[in-house]
Amino acid sequence: MITPMDIHNKTFSKKLRGYADDEVNSFLEEVASDYERIYREHREMEEQMDSLKSRLAHYEKMEATMSSTLVMAQETAENVKTTAKKEADVIVREAQNKAAQIVAGAEAARRKMNADVVKIEGDLNLYIEKLLANFTSALNIVKAAKAARAPQTIHDAAEASVAPTEAAVEAQEDTIAEEPAAEATEAEETAQAAEGAEAAQDEPEEKEAEEEKND
Repeated sequence: MITPMDIHNKTFSKKLRGYADDEVNSFLEEVASDYERIYREHREMEEQMDSLKSRLAHYEKMEATMSSTLVMAQETAENVKTTAKKEADVIVREAQNKAAQIVAGAEAARRKMNADVVKIEGDLNLYIEKLLANFTSALNIVKAAKAARAPQTIHDAAEASVAPTEAAVEAQEDTIAEEPAAEATEAEETAQAAEGAEAAQDEPEEKEAEEEKND
């Protein structure tokens, strides 16, 4: 590419009837001046272009870095979201399983308590029936003993011997009467214990029903 200095230093050979030297030199000076201005502007534009290219490359590199960072951040966010969802699902499943186990345990305990109450009631009924049977048997024995007393016409000696027998019978009647009373008291205490167990069994159910109502 021709430089302004090349134009300034350009010389021409002289011939007859050639161009006037002053005119040629003056024109060359004008051309060199204009060319130098254009050449300088061209160099400045090239330098600006190089600077813009460098800045563009820098921005493109920044864009690539930001894009990569954005993609990585999105992937990290998705991974965190997925992990959190999995952990939440595990916690919910564990809570549901634990709640189911608690409900099953409470139901099993309730069934066992009901079975125990039924057994106690059955045993109590059998005991009462046995007690009544013993009482009836003892009462029949007393009645039979009273019916078997000797007639008044028996000799005084015989009456004297019968008197201790009657005393013994009466003592036996008192003993028999006291035994059913003691057994009846024991039966009543057993019944009260059974009712207490049933009330204790019903209380958790009522409390659970009240809690469900409040929820």
